[in-house]
Amino acid sequence: MKPHEFAPTIEPKWQVGERLLKEVKASVEKGHLTPLDGARLISSITATLFGYDEFILREISPETWLASAPVRR
Repeated sequence: MKPHEFAPTIEPKWQVGERLLKEVKASVEKGHLTPLDGARLISSITATLFGYDEFILREISPETWLASAPVRR
């Protein structure tokens, strides 16, 4: 992929990923998913959309993303 092709290729995937992550976070907040299941789902979404392997996903730490979500009751 050439540098000028990067943004047009990644942006649509990024937008889809953002919508899916919002759904996962909302499901965890509502108790429909456990935080661990949410983190696993985030890892799967990221790997599927961007082709990262598990080593890179550990550096991103989806568990941290979920842990930083505000608790709404």
